[in-house]
Amino acid sequence: MEYYWPGVALLVLVALSFILLPWFFSRNRHQQDVLSNTQVVRQRLQELERERTEGLLTAEDKATSEKELKLALVDEVGETKQESSSAKIPLIVGGLLTLVLGGFIFQHANQVEQLHRWDASMENISELAQRIVIEGDTSVGRTELEDFALAIRTKLIEKPDDVTGWLLLGRLYSSLNQAESALHAFEQGYLLEPDHRGLLNSYGQTLVMTGQESFMRQGESLLLRLLQLDPTNADALGLLAVTSTQLGENEVAIARWTQLKELMPEGEPMRAEVDKRIASLSGSKIQSTSVSIRVALAEELKEKLPKDGYLFVFAQDANGEVRMPAAVVKSKLADLPVTITLSDANAMMPTYKLSQLTETRLVARISEDENVAQHAGELQGEIVVTLLKGRNLEENITINKELM
Repeated sequence: MEYYWPGVALLVLVALSFILLPWFFSRNRHQQDVLSNTQVVRQRLQELERERTEGLLTAEDKATSEKELKLALVDEVGETKQESSSAKIPLIVGGLLTLVLGGFIFQHANQVEQLHRWDASMENISELAQRIVIEGDTSVGRTELEDFALAIRTKLIEKPDDVTGWLLLGRLYSSLNQAESALHAFEQGYLLEPDHRGLLNSYGQTLVMTGQESFMRQGESLLLRLLQLDPTNADALGLLAVTSTQLGENEVAIARWTQLKELMPEGEPMRAEVDKRIASLSGSKIQSTSVSIRVALAEELKEKLPKDGYLFVFAQDANGEVRMPAAVVKSKLADLPVTITLSDANAMMPTYKLSQLTETRLVARISEDENVAQHAGELQGEIVVTLLKGRNLEENITINKELM
């Protein structure tokens, strides 16, 4: 950045040279023309005097001719000055407009603001690493996370074989809800070191959380590999149990929830939650927190309904900063209205479920693909309700807006 402003000054000088030099040469040319015409008039006056002396011209004719020559020369000089004066204002205005417009285009074409931000992020990378990675500072905002991700991405260009760097970058993108970028970063690290446990866990978790079956299957294979390397990894086992539940593989899910329960010590509060999951999947009647949602579509949006799509119904904490759904159900789009029930059995993570919420945002969204991430053009409706612990609520959601 230290060469930026000198470069701008040089470009300004070049621009001014293109504007002023033609004008300067044109002005000199006009002056030369005037001088040449003056010499011609002077020569003609001498000829008139000679003709008068030789008797070829009367004194009266000579005076008339001299007057006409002098008037012509005066008119020409006046026109030249007027042209020069009238050309100055458009030239000055044009020059200023050129400089302003050129500066604006240069500023935006070279993304100067982004360059300043990149330069600042590279200077502060050590401080950001200390706060984010080592101290886990909760006051770090989104802008600082983005700056740190930019700095890490720059370092990886210089050193693309840094597995830890790719893992850190992927986790940063995940915290920024940039799933696609996170998956790309995790994939780069995974290609370098397929048995890296941290990568297997984070990569697998991100794939599972997309809600797309193909990605969930890929994530499942990564988590199974992690379990081979670390059979007592409760996080991996919990994610596998959630994956099986979401995919509707009840028997596999029950086995995985049971295996997870066996890893937990006696008295662990989560054992009771796992028992509820197992009972729900087994068809046993157990009192749990749930909400049955009747989803309908507003009349004015029926023409925008995709022919083939998916219906996502999910619950989020209405007051907290965590935007990850506590429960989600994905299904092929069918005739509306339809009733969907959310409960702890539909949680994406064993440690974050519907029964933990009170003020809850219930969302119904219609998407053309299987990606739960919000996109423009999707249709959505939502309400905020208060859940009743251990009871089932019956609510209605009308999908009445198009996302922009």
